[in-house]
Amino acid sequence: MSRHLFFYAFSFCCLISVVLGADVPVATQTPTPAQPIKVAVIDRPPFAMKDKDGEWTGLCVELWENIASELNIPFEYHETDLDHVVSQLADGQLDLAIGEIGVSAERGREVDFTQSFLSFPSAVALNRRRGTAQVTDFFAEMSQHGVMSVVYIMLGTLMVFSLLLWLVERGVHSTHFGGKPIHGFGSALWFAAVTMTTVGYGDKTPQTPLGRFLAFLWMFFGILLVSAFTGAFASSLTVSRLHSDVNRLSDLSRYRTGVLEGSVGQGALSAMGITVDAFKTPEEGMSALATGQIGAFVTSEASLRYLNHFKYGDRFEVVQLPTTKVSFAMASRPNFPLLRPINIAIIGETTRLEWENNVQRWLGPPPGSEN
Repeated sequence: MSRHLFFYAFSFCCLISVVLGADVPVATQTPTPAQPIKVAVIDRPPFAMKDKDGEWTGLCVELWENIASELNIPFEYHETDLDHVVSQLADGQLDLAIGEIGVSAERGREVDFTQSFLSFPSAVALNRRRGTAQVTDFFAEMSQHGVMSVVYIMLGTLMVFSLLLWLVERGVHSTHFGGKPIHGFGSALWFAAVTMTTVGYGDKTPQTPLGRFLAFLWMFFGILLVSAFTGAFASSLTVSRLHSDVNRLSDLSRYRTGVLEGSVGQGALSAMGITVDAFKTPEEGMSALATGQIGAFVTSEASLRYLNHFKYGDRFEVVQLPTTKVSFAMASRPNFPLLRPINIAIIGETTRLEWENNVQRWLGPPPGSEN
């Protein structure tokens, strides 16, 4: 009997220990820092900038303040610049940095990055072509796609046929191809043109069998020439609308190009042997583009969209360069304890339906949508 009681008691204790030791979901909370964390702000529109009242605003500022409010994180802003922010974070002088901070392996060796909240290809701003520049570009496009070659062939064969027809018909009927050479050759040229274009007025006609045979051959050959011209011209117009004259970095060799000093674009273009003008800020580069000092300016699509839309009224054409891509994130000092909850909050903010609307509200419309 005592053994049975011992067995039941032992089984009951085991059951209690299993129940008490089972995994129970425990709500975790982000630890609230005892002191406000130090958040570095880099003044670079549209990510971070000061409004007319001197308060920080911008896409990245708005995102961070939403996260800080959600996680109940007290903070204080410290204005800095991109040249010093990495060393300040690495030394522990600052806790977090927000602004136009591109993720790179070089920076990643010294600081930590949050989840990326934006990712764009690099882009180039170009002056929109107007007036004589458009005419020049039009003929250059025609020449590039073989249209002008077809035109030259048409004119050459037109002249040769007219000369042969005049030589054959000049002594037969003076009112058609006879008379003075200038008049006779002019009449033959007129006949060749209206025949090639299938107009056929009938006011001039060859009379001799050889002349009519030449005209018969010219009818078919003229149709082929007109068809070739129509096809080449239509193809050239289609291609010129589908493609910008800048589709990759190497195309910038035709322009005097500006870049941000120390940027990835500067290194890439210099490695390709393309001479560039370096500027401290995107505003300086766009100003140089507006005054004609440079013909193209390369930086992130985000900065170009913002400046082009809000500062220059979509004056420039912004073209993506898909061969290069930049991801933007917040940076933190190494081993920052709040990095994980901040990452989770960033994912939550950037996967909401209204995030894309917020991006467009701060940056302006995507390239091509204003056309």
